Amino acid sequence: MRLQDIPGVGPRLRERLVSHFGSEEMALRAIADEDMEDLRAAIGERQAIATVRAARGLRYRASPESFLATDEAERIYRAVLNRLAEHANTIYAKMRIATLFPSGSTELINEMRSISMRALDLRRRLGDVRDLLRRIKPLRRREAQRIKGRAIVARSPEELARARSMGFDRFLDIHLAESPAEMRDTASSYNHVIVLGDPGAPLPGVEVAERLDIWYIAPEAVLSFYTENRDSLEAAMELAAMLEDRGIEQFEKLDKLREALRRLFNETDSSGISRIDDVLRRLPSAIDSALARANIELRERIEASSVTLGGPDLLRALGRGDLIRDVFEMQMQGIFKSVISDARARIAADLSLKGGEAAWLEEIIPQEIKYPIEINHRALRQLELELRRKREEEALGRRREIARSLASMDGIAADLVKRLMRLDFLYAIGSFAISFDLTMPELIDAPGIGFRDGRHLFIENPEPVSYSLGAGGIPEYGERAAILSGVNSGGKTSLLELIAQIAILAHMGLPVPASECRISIFEELYFFAKSSGTLSAGAFESTMRKLSAVATEKRKLVLADEMEAITEPGASARIIASILDMIHENGSIALFVSHLADEIRRFSMTAVRVDGIEAEGLDENNNLILSRSPRYNHLARSTPELILDRLVRTTEGEERTFYESLLSRFRENQT
Repeated sequence: MRLQDIPGVGPRLRERLVSHFGSEEMALRAIADEDMEDLRAAIGERQAIATVRAARGLRYRASPESFLATDEAERIYRAVLNRLAEHANTIYAKMRIATLFPSGSTELINEMRSISMRALDLRRRLGDVRDLLRRIKPLRRREAQRIKGRAIVARSPEELARARSMGFDRFLDIHLAESPAEMRDTASSYNHVIVLGDPGAPLPGVEVAERLDIWYIAPEAVLSFYTENRDSLEAAMELAAMLEDRGIEQFEKLDKLREALRRLFNETDSSGISRIDDVLRRLPSAIDSALARANIELRERIEASSVTLGGPDLLRALGRGDLIRDVFEMQMQGIFKSVISDARARIAADLSLKGGEAAWLEEIIPQEIKYPIEINHRALRQLELELRRKREEEALGRRREIARSLASMDGIAADLVKRLMRLDFLYAIGSFAISFDLTMPELIDAPGIGFRDGRHLFIENPEPVSYSLGAGGIPEYGERAAILSGVNSGGKTSLLELIAQIAILAHMGLPVPASECRISIFEELYFFAKSSGTLSAGAFESTMRKLSAVATEKRKLVLADEMEAITEPGASARIIASILDMIHENGSIALFVSHLADEIRRFSMTAVRVDGIEAEGLDENNNLILSRSPRYNHLARSTPELILDRLVRTTEGEERTFYESLLSRFRENQT
């Protein structure tokens, strides 16, 4: 197969596919694999769906448009497809469902039947995992975000050019610092600096690059892919574990990815970083609170104390004014030392400061006799800078370790998500089948369709209906053509639609809404909806052209709803009779809803079965009392006849005689 062989793929579309996938071979592989997400990125959703449909049709020699021979058949197919798509949880599954189509290809039908059986088994064994599947979305990679607080310093123009050539400038500031002064100035502006080359004298927050891998220089560039797709990946990991535990699927190479993601998303693994963040956040308020308490305590203790001057001190004080202060400081230094020591200890304990962090408090709250006690703001800023550098070093080390594990696992993560989205396609089919209690139909060779307990997909709480035509054999009535009679609103149109729904699903290789079903493979489905009135000459000619297709040798299923409305009753009865004769000759199946059963049988050259949805009567509110399943070889009474019958039973005298006369005319026509 070549791209240009696929219907709808012209030169421009081919060019876009080749440009996106890199070659025609890769583009064809994506189409064959039905890689809907990549195809959507290449050519858009609508075109991706159309291309996959067309390629599948080409592969199985089945045009996606050939089976649905009328607009009404296409409408029913779209409604069924939309109902199925309601059970999809991912974008991929919705798009993949949109590529499904009914056909007369036995090979394609059997392939989809096999997929449907897998889908039912999957849904039953997996249970309800819709919440997980809805969280799984295609993995996205955004443009790289610049990292603040860290920079690369090159010690030579050559190293600078090398760093830029490797693309590090997309993530970090890059500077050239050829002198020690330039090095110090640059380092003072960042929490952490990575030096390419000899840094000279050691400086705080400066490290020599041990390697130039992206996970080492800018691990955030690796990790951002996973953090941005966190919810999707966590749901995928959880669902993958469920599939493995239940023996449904096995996933290789996931243990390493699972552990790396656990560490990345588990905040308890970064308790050291969290502690420093907490210290930085609470440090100013902790110091303010400790100082306020210390000043209160200091005032209270000084107020309760006294300073004693001995005789020699008093004589010296007469000639030296600052001696009193010296004596005061000497006698009060114990109180100041105790209060300041308690304040430092209180801050260290409150913030859980460690090692050198607590030592900084000696500079922040100096040991001097002064009231009120004040802090050294410059020392406080230095501690905050040291804490930030320490945090950056610890966080960077942790990020590097995790990024190194994840650096080569993007493909594994993407493949996992794709695999689970593909699984959702099966899950949706299985959920659809279980939700509507669908059954896989039996395929038969001779033309026919039959089912028990069929349920219309778009009627709430439908009454189950059983019916059979041709070799369907449920029950054993072998006529391939029939006329369906019955009262208005008795369910004739709904039965036609149900038959169409069953035929469409069966020819898509999917289960059908019935407890039991036997159906042959048809090449075409014709559905003619009820006409709103007598057609004009032009519209009548157009309808006749559509009907002429039923005369072909292709095996087809023809469903028509009150076609007598297209023209005068006598002419329409002849037309319908002729169509039924042709269908009988070419081995097709037909069901026509009509109120002209007797006239059609009169004009037909072949035996035509007349079935009826019979009403037992009307209730007190004039609602029909009936069974929706047709009675075979039975002409059902019409609504006017039922009303007349009820009037005969509920009236007396001349009025009753009048109704009896009218009712007898109805019954004469049926004999």
